[in-house]
Amino acid sequence: MMPYQRNEYPAFSWSHSRRATFLECPRKYFYQYYGSHNGWEAEAPESARLAYRLKNLTSLSLEVGAAIHEAASNAIHQARSGASVPTAEALYRSARNRLNSAWSQSKNRAEWELSPKWRRMFHEFYYDTGIGENKIADSKDQILTCLDNLLKSVSLREAVAAPSVEVKNVEEFITFNIDNTEIHAVPDLVYRKGGGAWIIVDWKSGYAQGDNAKQALVYALYLRERNGVSASDIRVRIELLARGSTEDHSFTENDLDNCVEDIRDSVSAMKTYLIDADLNAPVEKAGFPLRSDTSVCRFCNFYELDQDEIASTQAGPF
Repeated sequence: MMPYQRNEYPAFSWSHSRRATFLECPRKYFYQYYGSHNGWEAEAPESARLAYRLKNLTSLSLEVGAAIHEAASNAIHQARSGASVPTAEALYRSARNRLNSAWSQSKNRAEWELSPKWRRMFHEFYYDTGIGENKIADSKDQILTCLDNLLKSVSLREAVAAPSVEVKNVEEFITFNIDNTEIHAVPDLVYRKGGGAWIIVDWKSGYAQGDNAKQALVYALYLRERNGVSASDIRVRIELLARGSTEDHSFTENDLDNCVEDIRDSVSAMKTYLIDADLNAPVEKAGFPLRSDTSVCRFCNFYELDQDEIASTQAGPF
């Protein structure tokens, strides 16, 4: 293990999620990628220490998603090691244990504050909004539905039988480079069907419909850039487990070239918030404005840091 080396500013990188955060709210982007930097250090300013703790908040929906992704990874690893594919009941037990552990840890705020990266704290506990019984019941149903559809999915069956498989572990990042910028991509599963097409799979556990096509493009680009695979040999499958349906995406070389340009444009936009691009040194926090619609800010991890400013932007009855 390399010794810890302190850096005044974080390294710059790009990912689909970073782009989404940047477009959602510049202030949230600041806290996520700059304001929380070095906040793990005991001597860091309290603002950085607080931002770092808040960055590590989780939520019930995030933990449900992580449990489903963990179940998918474990099921494929177990089956490919020679054991049988685990049952839905076995996978549910593991998911339930993970969620119960997060629930228990969330009740001990003092312990979480000492080690926010390695312990769990629900957003709903931290901000005292609570998690009602109906939401818990809905989450149980969601997990069972997702696990049932996972085990029925074509992707799971093909991955178990495929001669070459790459399964992402939870929290693992896969990178490639564009113009010396590190690009993070996190496809959940990559496999090849015999000598034919490469399949990239992303498991989705939620009900909301996101911009899956843009994310799929980045996954396909990752495979081309890292493995030299032609666009015609790449298929991206979005498994909508809560819905029991799939989205299949295929792209041309021109699509992937356009994706590179989109990433370059996104990187350029992000760097307009820097005072020194070589150091990745950002402008002051005030230079990162709040989102225009602040009515949803109370659901943000970083709400505590800006709640007075947010309140001042919201019109009242007088």
